[in-house]
Amino acid sequence: MAHHQAELPSALPDPASPAMGELLAQAWREGTLVLPLREDSSPVRLPGLHKSVLPSSLSGRARVALAGVGERFAAWCVIPQENAPVMVRIPHVTPAELHQDLAHEIAALTLAPADVGPEPIAVHDDAATSPLGHPFVVTSEMPGAAASPAAWTGAHLRAHAVHLARLHSVPAPGRGPVTLGTDPWAAVPTGPQPLLPEVEEEIAAWHEAHGPVIAEHDLAPLLEAAHAVVAASEAEIAQLDGYVLAHGDLCSTNILWDGTDALTGEPKVAYIDFEWAQGDDPARDLANIGGAVHGGPWYVPLTEEQVEEFVRTYVSARGEEGDVPESVADTASLRHRMRAWTAYERSAMLVHVASRAATRATHRRVLPQLRATLARELGIDR
Repeated sequence: MAHHQAELPSALPDPASPAMGELLAQAWREGTLVLPLREDSSPVRLPGLHKSVLPSSLSGRARVALAGVGERFAAWCVIPQENAPVMVRIPHVTPAELHQDLAHEIAALTLAPADVGPEPIAVHDDAATSPLGHPFVVTSEMPGAAASPAAWTGAHLRAHAVHLARLHSVPAPGRGPVTLGTDPWAAVPTGPQPLLPEVEEEIAAWHEAHGPVIAEHDLAPLLEAAHAVVAASEAEIAQLDGYVLAHGDLCSTNILWDGTDALTGEPKVAYIDFEWAQGDDPARDLANIGGAVHGGPWYVPLTEEQVEEFVRTYVSARGEEGDVPESVADTASLRHRMRAWTAYERSAMLVHVASRAATRATHRRVLPQLRATLARELGIDR
């Protein structure tokens, strides 16, 4: 989940710096940011290339603007004179700290239904040959802006539930990455897979990388309790019959809103930043939006009644998309797995936030609320 941050080599241009902006403009001008499809090299221009990005004009002058800096990526908007804008996402952490190779993100986007998220354009996962000195991915730009957790309404939750059901209409054979090629699920073990060993491995890694921070903020009891919650759901997770293409990180900062849908009258929604996308349990994406455990810009505070309505809307929308597997139709099991994913994912975020609290004011402010709400959910007295 959250990984220890290492320093990038000093010789590389900082992904969020003006120097990187200049490199991006130069790469577009020279036609090296997005190269024609070649079987033996990267970047790869995929068949799903955005219809407004014409292969004949993937070079020339372009304006470049830093769109934002997240936990692991700097996002740049490249605005050519003769094309629709594209987004370039560049990791500002080492490749070892990423959840998976960037090619898996682009591969996942090739499977996603139209308009659920951005269209894949290119991936360059070799820093040694990258025109930017870093790996990067290129996608179409998605209009809209994220809403703060306090601004979410029932209409936002409904629209998100329906949109998520569209993404989850893509079945997967198990938990694992999407790959480029003729068989996108070639690297995924088929059938049910346990979650507990992964959780145990991650908790051990957190203790190794952040032992002093965990001790300072007394996080060990929370990690033990989170482990117990996952263990209590392991039998259901190990029998899961309905894996899907999942986003993997659908917190509120990765959900964009852009006016009102003309057909439904609901807020118009789209997803971005598919760096965690893979075949997975649909409960993971459902749990990520928020609920009783919240804090910072990532998680929407929700009552139990709001979560129940969100799940009902999602299950109903899955029915409109096709057959609903028992693991989704059985909402009691679905909610049980959601609690396990909440315990796991929020514990990862808590350690991540605590590890950066000493140097980042935002994380320092978020830490007490995130810790308190997770402790309450896990039944731990502070």
